[in-house]
Amino acid sequence: MASRLDHSREAKLEKRKKMEQMGVNPHPHLYKTTHTIAEARKNEGKRVGIAGRVLAVREHGKVVFIDLRDQTASIQVMCREDDLKKNFGTIGLLDPGDFLGVSGTVVISKSKEITVQTTSVEVLGKSLRPLPSTWQGIDDPETRYRKRYLDMIINPEVKKVLDARWLIEKEIRRYLQDEHNFIEVETPVLQPLYGGTNARPFSTHMNALDSDFYLRIAPELYLKRLIIGGYERIFEIARNFRNEGIDHTHQPEFTMIEWYEAYADYHRMMDVTEGLVKHLAKKLHNSLEIQVGDHMVKLSGTWPRITMKDALKKFEKIDLDKLSDKELEKELQVRSIELTGSFSRGKAIFALFDKTVTPKLIQPTWIIDYPKEVSPLSKQHRDNPELVERFEGYIGGKEICDGWSEVTDGVEQRKRFEVEQQHMREGDEEAQPLDEEFIEAMEYGMPPLGGIGIGIDRLVMFLTNTWAIREVIAFPTLRPLVKQPVKTPPLSKQLENFHLPSREESLNLLKKYIKNNALLHHSEMVAHAMESYAKELGEDIELWYHTGLLHDLDWEMYPDEHPNKAILEILKSYPEAMLTAIAEHAPDRTNTQTQTLLGKFLFACDELSGLMHAASLMRPNGFTDMEVSSVKKKLKTKEFAKNVSREDIQHGVELIGKTLEDHIQFLIKTFKDRT
Repeated sequence: MASRLDHSREAKLEKRKKMEQMGVNPHPHLYKTTHTIAEARKNEGKRVGIAGRVLAVREHGKVVFIDLRDQTASIQVMCREDDLKKNFGTIGLLDPGDFLGVSGTVVISKSKEITVQTTSVEVLGKSLRPLPSTWQGIDDPETRYRKRYLDMIINPEVKKVLDARWLIEKEIRRYLQDEHNFIEVETPVLQPLYGGTNARPFSTHMNALDSDFYLRIAPELYLKRLIIGGYERIFEIARNFRNEGIDHTHQPEFTMIEWYEAYADYHRMMDVTEGLVKHLAKKLHNSLEIQVGDHMVKLSGTWPRITMKDALKKFEKIDLDKLSDKELEKELQVRSIELTGSFSRGKAIFALFDKTVTPKLIQPTWIIDYPKEVSPLSKQHRDNPELVERFEGYIGGKEICDGWSEVTDGVEQRKRFEVEQQHMREGDEEAQPLDEEFIEAMEYGMPPLGGIGIGIDRLVMFLTNTWAIREVIAFPTLRPLVKQPVKTPPLSKQLENFHLPSREESLNLLKKYIKNNALLHHSEMVAHAMESYAKELGEDIELWYHTGLLHDLDWEMYPDEHPNKAILEILKSYPEAMLTAIAEHAPDRTNTQTQTLLGKFLFACDELSGLMHAASLMRPNGFTDMEVSSVKKKLKTKEFAKNVSREDIQHGVELIGKTLEDHIQFLIKTFKDRT
């Protein structure tokens, strides 16, 4: 049975055919305009030639009114049979979504609306799909971002945000080039070694050189090579890639500007940046007072510069001079703040500041003088060797930029990189590798240097008060609609020379990330179910047990990133077969088809175990005298355990090739033996 869309498309194809029979080319090569629509609206009484998309067609006998829009504005077009004569027949074949060229005189209609009274029309593009009059997917962000072109047509506010982005990028260039004599440069996106910040990279393989490369996480180390080569004021608006989480303020592909100035320090960087933000606000809003979240922020005046130590004392009453390392660790514990890798005083201070003080920095504020451990590319502070000359700008409780007095001594830089290597060995996946080629370049000599990095996406969010990063990116990164087949090596190969951690170690890992007792109990139930099935099927018992135990590891702490956070970051040292199965148990979140035996049984045990646990809580003897019929009855009761998907339970049974009754009976016996 044909859909409504199919019928609509066929009707439009028929109209296109009629146009061609009339000698009309529905897709000509060009059309010369004399005015934009915005310009035409200001030229009453004059002839204009305009073009745009048809938004609406309204017939009134021998007169047809068309709403036409280009990138500047919209206007009404009046088409009269007496004016158009033979061409009037073309008007009846137009639909919303078509493109039309119009020549005529700008008049004021009887309804006092600016109108083009046309004497000539030309079809410039025939649409084959209906343009929705109300965008039904407007409440579904995923649909909006995936079909961004429709979102822009129906919702002009979307285009306004993107227009602001393009203006901001243009004005950044003007400010740096025209007012401060900077040169715009380019550096490689594909790099043999990543660096310039602390982040996880994407990697790829270049066939021509038979070598692995990383996608750029920051342009910093190459920009500094240009400084070494003789440039003194340079900037790059760079596309960067970081293989990390996606949330309201982070995308794996994003845009940054970094600029470097020779013979300057971090105070000079703050001066230039403060001027840039004020310049952009004036160009965009014609004001230095703007809305940021729920706050009105004043950008005028000189922004205060506060050390991180003083900020903690001022906003959190934490006096670092009076705290030992152990007392500092207690402060972290009280606030449930966890460090990546091993403890250090500097990392603890930064984590405390980042989690507690940042939201309180509403009016423009520079935070300066950071711990050395969290700033491997910043120059040692001129007065305190434990600190570096680094700053971050905060407005509206958000960080908008990060800058430094740069390390220019190759010997000192090597020491910083070696500290990073130690962090890497201790498990910090965001630590930077040692770049020997960069250090060699530094040893040819560098001048004093100031540098800064600003996320363009976050800057646009701040200046437009749009606090979702996907709204300020024309085409944000989304999960592909086409599901990719899973390619995994044979299990024997995956487990070759591999030793799973002990059950106790995996359980401790589970308890580190999950505090909810019900979820802990569920994870252990699934582990026992998988263990029992492994015994029955002659599969690897430990592998199946660990897979069941850790399948929901990131659910409580990272619900929006489950199970990808666990697969990509937390469980990287576990076998590929286990990670694949965990991906397969949540196919809608990972776009991974459930096709391995391990994945199928994990999918089948997960949801049903949850329902059976809920059912056991309703019985005085738990699983002891539970019957298959009672579980099936609970399955039919939609109000019972509403969060458990009955569809997934049925699909799981189909995946493992068992009857529902047999699967339930097997799990009852497993759980009964464990209680």
